Amino acid sequence: MNLARFDALLHPGHHRSTVIRRVLALVLVVVAGLSMLIDAHRADPSVLIFARPVAAGAVLTEEDLTTTRLPSNVVPANAIQESELATGQILAAGASAGEVVTTTRLVGPDLIAQLVAEEPPGEDFTMVPLPLAEPDIVPMLHHGARVDVIGHGPAVIAEGGRIVTVGEEGTVLVLLRKTHAAAVAAASLVDPLTVVLSGGGYSAIPQLKSAR
Repeated sequence: MNLARFDALLHPGHHRSTVIRRVLALVLVVVAGLSMLIDAHRADPSVLIFARPVAAGAVLTEEDLTTTRLPSNVVPANAIQESELATGQILAAGASAGEVVTTTRLVGPDLIAQLVAEEPPGEDFTMVPLPLAEPDIVPMLHHGARVDVIGHGPAVIAEGGRIVTVGEEGTVLVLLRKTHAAAVAAASLVDPLTVVLSGGGYSAIPQLKSAR
């Protein structure tokens, strides 16, 4: 700004009035824009996210969770909004900080429905915990993997299971048809059991340890 213009601003007149009006108009535009952004953010739905990395199989605590606001077009339909609905639930697959908590990330009906969505009609599914006789296979397992349960012999105890969670101590949670789940639960009481990946995956059957 040159000295003439600066001097004009110091004295009443048409030029100063024009500049002042333009500055005020610009300020109002900026304030209106900021207000719109704030209102839009407040209108975004509040959703639950992971506050820190959480391992698969962990029982969620308040410290694992926090809330944030996200645009509705990026919020999954099954997103959880209240921490009370997730606290105490088991996480099916590991999560990173900032990920949205959804019902299909937690062990429950929605997760089961997702895992068996492409299965043919038949007997209902249920989950059974299985301590593996050969924990060396654990690194090869992941949430959703299709497996067969193998017993002593080796003999196939159940086919077409799905891994729900993989524990750190060689225990897996397997989703099976109810009859197969009952057979696996009964066999695990007397024989060491393990699993092999099915459906085109790893299929070698490990040597089983002697019965416990």
